[in-house]
Amino acid sequence: MRLSLGITPKSYFSLAAANDADAQAFIDAAGITDATQKSAVNQLVLDLKNANIWTKMKAIYPILGGSASSHKLNLKDSRDLDAAFRLTFTTGWTHSSTGMTPTNAYANTFIAGNTYSTNIHLSFYSGTQTVGGSFEMGCSDGTTTTLSNRPALNCGLGGLTVVNYTTTTDARGFWIGSKRTNTDREVYRNGISENTVTTSITNAFPSINIWIGGVNINNALSFPSSKQARFASIGDGLTDTEAANFYTAVQNYQTTLNRQV
Repeated sequence: MRLSLGITPKSYFSLAAANDADAQAFIDAAGITDATQKSAVNQLVLDLKNANIWTKMKAIYPILGGSASSHKLNLKDSRDLDAAFRLTFTTGWTHSSTGMTPTNAYANTFIAGNTYSTNIHLSFYSGTQTVGGSFEMGCSDGTTTTLSNRPALNCGLGGLTVVNYTTTTDARGFWIGSKRTNTDREVYRNGISENTVTTSITNAFPSINIWIGGVNINNALSFPSSKQARFASIGDGLTDTEAANFYTAVQNYQTTLNRQV
């Protein structure tokens, strides 16, 4: 005879760990249903928090989900608002599962350059090999004040073309331009330093919004990019260790999505 007391053996339970709350908010807002994509963005958030990088970010664009409605959202604040720094796209963007590509188009981040004084980074993950001819993101007053990220050419952080890096013929990968002080600028590719500049440039950043897809010069698109964006971010300046850890987290994210380079 068997007696059932209504108790289920513990081995019958399946306890799945819940997603990080910030990751889940983004997943819900972006309408992400694919399990691999959910896992990728959740692990990205966990990795950035474990590396103490998360709090240094003002905007993180995972560019996930394959559509403008999901690509526009900021992982740090997934509300669909200008104040949350979600992107607005002009006509000319192509969106796919591997990223988003502009054709004489830009995305407004609604983050003004003068949000920062001396301490800032811009990052951009390029899925396009072609080198030259464009800025991938930035803003400028058109004279001496520039804040930009230009993979495989230069990175202006507080002045025009202040950090050059021209040793590569392949623009693919994860690029970071970091300014930590007026005399400390550095460019990284895939977590490795490409070049540093210690010349003091004290120009204030412009009160102009940072755009992705080119550089915003006095609210006009200049040096438009044709590179596919697979990730981008704006935040505080990063150290060598933080840049390396940031690359590891982002590369793992891209690898999970099978779009790493």
